[in-house]
Amino acid sequence: MSDQPTTSPTPVPSSPVADRSVRCSLIVLNYNQRDLVLDCVESMLAAVGPADEVIVVDSCSDDGSADAVMERFPSVRVVRLPENRYIFGLNDGLALARGEFVAFCNNDMVVEAGFVERALECFAADDVMAVCARVLDRNGDEQGTRTSGTFEHGLLVYHPLPHVEWVTSCFFAVGGQSFFRRVPLLELGSIDELLWPMYHEDIELSYRIWKAGYRIVYAPGSICHHLGSQTSVKVFTKVELRSFVRQNELLTVWKNITDGRLLAGHVLWCFPRVFMALVRRDRGTLLGTWHALQRLPRALRSRRGARATAVLSDRQVLALVGTDAIEHSGAAG
Repeated sequence: MSDQPTTSPTPVPSSPVADRSVRCSLIVLNYNQRDLVLDCVESMLAAVGPADEVIVVDSCSDDGSADAVMERFPSVRVVRLPENRYIFGLNDGLALARGEFVAFCNNDMVVEAGFVERALECFAADDVMAVCARVLDRNGDEQGTRTSGTFEHGLLVYHPLPHVEWVTSCFFAVGGQSFFRRVPLLELGSIDELLWPMYHEDIELSYRIWKAGYRIVYAPGSICHHLGSQTSVKVFTKVELRSFVRQNELLTVWKNITDGRLLAGHVLWCFPRVFMALVRRDRGTLLGTWHALQRLPRALRSRRGARATAVLSDRQVLALVGTDAIEHSGAAG
């Protein structure tokens, strides 16, 4: 398990103000992927408008990534971090972004020409806070970014839905291929370092967005091609990666779920889950559960903040993000 960051979390401005001269800030996170980030930025610069900006957050790469971006694309802002802050480096880029909207982007993606425009069109309704792009594999297969959500076996679970050619509601905004309204994102606290170092943080943030009374939608015309898992598999073992998922599934519930029956079901399911992990010698689940328990006090502190921003109940949110609700949301944007 990776240690918690040694630097302090990026401070969130108490009264963030958008620079009216900047429409959208695209924030690209990079760590030791020189060739990939160059391809990514090149495609973004072809897709942005004159009022947009591209920010590359480099997580202490030692392969010359940051210098290569600055040399080849002088209009791009490069932020050099003193350590690898994994997905949470996006918060460092967010702190410097100036646009009304921001996009959280992976370095292993190439975007199509309408990536920005088709996403921003979906913010026409004031209650839309996040927009999830359509993500394809490099071979053109769907990665299933249009989703519904349920509470199953004591956990928040997502289900990929088939692609459609119209805007619909969407359970969660995928962490590396989604757009957000910048000011509400800052006010909600963005992605929470409670879930360090990675995984499930986009589901946790999205659940907070829904509970705060906003909507998330799927933008079928905002298309990117994603290679996937090009950095994490080089840094962590399979057991560690599995433990991060299990840890953060638990922390998401402990931080956000307030419905008594749902919490009771969660507790009851924890015991057989740990028992089966012992039987199967599933070290990832056991490690993840142990590390989640170590963070329980922090989760309870974060819980107070999450409750302060919530205007909908858990059951109201689950009704809005269920498969039937998503499928009948139509042109919700």
